[in-house]
Amino acid sequence: MNLLILGKKGEAIQKDLEKDLDKSWNISNWNPSENPEKLISLLKVADVAITGSDALIYGNIFKYISSSKNLRLLQIPFAGIEWLNPNLLPKKLMVANASGHEIAMAEYIIGTILSLSLDLISTNNNFKSGSWEKTGTLSDPKSMHNEAYGKTIGILGYGQIGFETSKRAQSLGMKTYGLNRRRKEKKPEFLDWHGGIDELDIILTKSDFLILACDLNESTKNLINKKNLSKMKKDSFLINVARGDVCNEEDLFNCLKDKAIAGAAIDTWWIYPDRPKFGSKAEKKPRPSDFPFHTLDNVIMTPHNSAHTKNSDKRRSNSILENLKDFKNGKKPPGFVFYGKN
Repeated sequence: MNLLILGKKGEAIQKDLEKDLDKSWNISNWNPSENPEKLISLLKVADVAITGSDALIYGNIFKYISSSKNLRLLQIPFAGIEWLNPNLLPKKLMVANASGHEIAMAEYIIGTILSLSLDLISTNNNFKSGSWEKTGTLSDPKSMHNEAYGKTIGILGYGQIGFETSKRAQSLGMKTYGLNRRRKEKKPEFLDWHGGIDELDIILTKSDFLILACDLNESTKNLINKKNLSKMKKDSFLINVARGDVCNEEDLFNCLKDKAIAGAAIDTWWIYPDRPKFGSKAEKKPRPSDFPFHTLDNVIMTPHNSAHTKNSDKRRSNSILENLKDFKNGKKPPGFVFYGKN
């Protein structure tokens, strides 16, 4: 069985796989800095390809994968596949993604809920600057922070991330709401309420913490816009671990600037290093948005690292290993997403 690993970032997974794959696997490598003729040659014999993000961005690999006759499995080493068009891939090619990030992301969500509730960042900054404005020794209500207990968390896109998050939220005494494209026949575990997208207004109006954990597709792009933001409570918070484009960039910035909602924690963005918006010049260290979110005192900003822990990377490698083993044994991998359609 021939395994082709594409890109330097794919090589990070290779070390874990080599420990557990049996000797029947032959592993080859290709990097975007190498010539495409080598890639074409390797694809002719590869049964499986694992592609790192650097190969996806710089390698123009789909031009060559589309003409590969032997390749049967394309393994994506992360969860998001909204950028991948099945119409550009051969019909018999299976695409699988990886899991293992759910616990790390749930802990990030709970951590930001607590940080926003306790107003930790501004309290820390104020006290370091010499201010006792928020001390508990004063009776001024302005010095008080909030609690997570008794609050409602609404999860837009209730999958494994939502499951791990709601389990932890309930242990804090929070009410848990979940929303999917369609209402499930049986209410999922660890939810007090579950609904379909036609019930979006319920989760918008009821949530003290609105969690965006959905896929990015045509129906979710710009879903969180001025109209829907206006339905949220004035003292509510938004936490985005989905994709930047689930939110309308300008509408979200103006909403936070005007304090139409209390605040936000944002981990996914519109601009990334070497991944500019269409028509813009690539930068090594760009601002993550065309709007100055970094100037707002009610926003926690993180660089798309909610899933990036040592343990989650190991779990992700294990999920890829299970996909490869099942594929070799003639089974559909547990991470199977779709077949190509070209």
